[in-house]
Parts: sequence; structure tokens; C-alpha cells
Amino acid sequence: MRRHVFQLGNECLSVKGIASLKKIDHQILEISDWMEDLLTYTMITSRKYPYHPTTTDMVRLVRNFAANWYPQFEKESFRIDVDLPDEKTFYWKIDPKWITRMFNYLFQNILRHAVKGTYVGITVDVKQERIIVMDKELDMKGSSYDSAADIGFLISNYMLQKMKLQAHFSSSDKGTIVEICKSEKEMKEESFQHSST
Repeated sequence: MRRHVFQLGNECLSVKGIASLKKIDHQILEISDWMEDLLTYTMITSRKYPYHPTTTDMVRLVRNFAANWYPQFEKESFRIDVDLPDEKTFYWKIDPKWITRMFNYLFQNILRHAVKGTYVGITVDVKQERIIVMDKELDMKGSSYDSAADIGFLISNYMLQKMKLQAHFSSSDKGTIVEICKSEKEMKEESFQHSST
């Protein structure tokens, strides 16, 4: 379908025709993403999606996916603020591919719902072992990411739970803050283990 759209783009079209063609191309991409998400959700819930937890340097990982997304945000005229420590870090036993995919869903939704949002901030709190993503103008309450009906949301939640992590959302008319940290159950277990020793 995209090949036919590309071929039509080389034809002499009116302004309305070009606009319609762009919408068709965008909808094809959305359907393709939706089908890929549906396949991923089916595989992940049937335990056929590979999960390989490994002790991971989280600051280094966040730096990598922030660098990968920087050009996309820049293209959409976002101001990007990445605040990462130079020397300090912390480690989680997670699947790097899983958490990267989870953040991809988050960033895609920021771009999708940013009607007026032009800022995204990415911060790592080493002491509290938290990864924080914020948008000062975007209100994601009521968006598909804040809805259990969204496949990306379901996949992200499943991945977080599997990796013993959780996401906290705080949203207002000034923007949204998303904090990724260890689950309360995991923190209690770690606290109990430390107290036992």
C-alpha cells in the first residue's frame, strides 16, 4: 500500500490531493504500528516473547535511548533537556530491550498527544533509583497512554510488572511527569533482606 501511495505522490495532484495522500500514508503507518503492538502483546502474554534479565547500568541505558530519540524530538521542534549524572549510576536486573521498548511507547505518546507541548525532560535520580520523564505543557490525562484500552499501555504495564518496576503518573494542565522506579513489593523485599542481614 505504501508503494502505491509513493507512486501517487509522483503524480500531478492538487493541494487537497497531496494532503489526503499524506493522511493515508500516516494512517497506514498507524495501522502497521497497531498490528505490530497486537502481535507483541499476544506473544508477550503467551510467554513467547524473549525475556533476558541482566544487571544493567541504568544511566548508560537512559543516555543511549535519549540520544536515539533526540533527532525525532528535535525534528518536531521540541526543546530537550537531558539531565544525567556523569559518574554516578545504579543497576537494575532488567531486560534492556524490554525497558527500551517501554520508553519508546512513552515517547511515541508524548509526540502523538503534544498538541502544544514543546518540551521534554529526561532525568535520572541515582539516589532514589528513579527515571523521570516530563513534559511541561502536555496533559496526558485521558490520553490513550493513560487508558487500559491502549495496547502500548498494556504492553508497557506487563513489561514493568515482569521487571518488578512501576510507573507513577502525575498530570495537570501544566504537563505530565512519569516516574519509573522499583515496585513497592520489590522495595519491601529488598528492605526485608537488608534488615535480615
